[in-house]
Amino acid sequence: MIPASELYRGAGPYYARHITPFSDEIFRSLVRVCRLSSSSRVLDLGAGTGLFSIPLARSVRYVLSVDPCDEMLHEGRRKAEALGVNNIEFLVSRSEDLNEAASSFDIATIANSFNWMDRPRVLGKLARTLRPDGCIAIINSEYEESEPGGWRDAMWSAVQEFWKGSLPAGPAFPPLKVSDRSVLRASDFSEIIELRHSFERHRDIDDVLGYLHSMSMGTPHVLGARREEFTTRIRRLLLSYSPSGPFVERGHVTTLLGYKP
Repeated sequence: MIPASELYRGAGPYYARHITPFSDEIFRSLVRVCRLSSSSRVLDLGAGTGLFSIPLARSVRYVLSVDPCDEMLHEGRRKAEALGVNNIEFLVSRSEDLNEAASSFDIATIANSFNWMDRPRVLGKLARTLRPDGCIAIINSEYEESEPGGWRDAMWSAVQEFWKGSLPAGPAFPPLKVSDRSVLRASDFSEIIELRHSFERHRDIDDVLGYLHSMSMGTPHVLGARREEFTTRIRRLLLSYSPSGPFVERGHVTTLLGYKP
């Protein structure tokens, strides 16, 4: 198993360009329900290139964007500067190793990255780091259907076959046996509110390939000399479903908000 900080070497530009941004509705709901304001301080864990940090920064006072991969944060810093967002600080660290002052943040956000963490340990740290009335927001994208039918499942099967069932991320990558909701219930943040927002994403073949190069099983670092083989195999598969696209993904984004009772 390769550490997450190494898995994503070379993935930053692909992640910044090919991971679909979260919708404005998600941020509006989060600001409203969690009562965030221009005085709020946000801790964004597993932040990657700032996909969640940067849009949220426009509604709050300060964001600390944390990720173990310095290259991902470099892309986030570059993007924030280009957009004129200057209230974000970027910190290279594992979430489990973070030691911020007690009661120093109003909310912690973890978008599509909680599965990489020692979840109980991180929640234990956040119980101290967040203000007593603060909350944690765990955001996950969940897919329901694709068009043309079946292309997405076929693509992931081809990725598994390419790696002969042994993904670079190791056994931590498959769906977790204990749900995020159950982990929250067992923590100090056992009072839970769920928000849900639908999405529909359209990609062409190059965009799908770029998306795979942003993922742990398809980054330039993990593919190495096999990158051309990987790309050719996936491109051939996608062409068999549609010569020109688009390749559509539909689903929803679930936000679990955990509070201390």
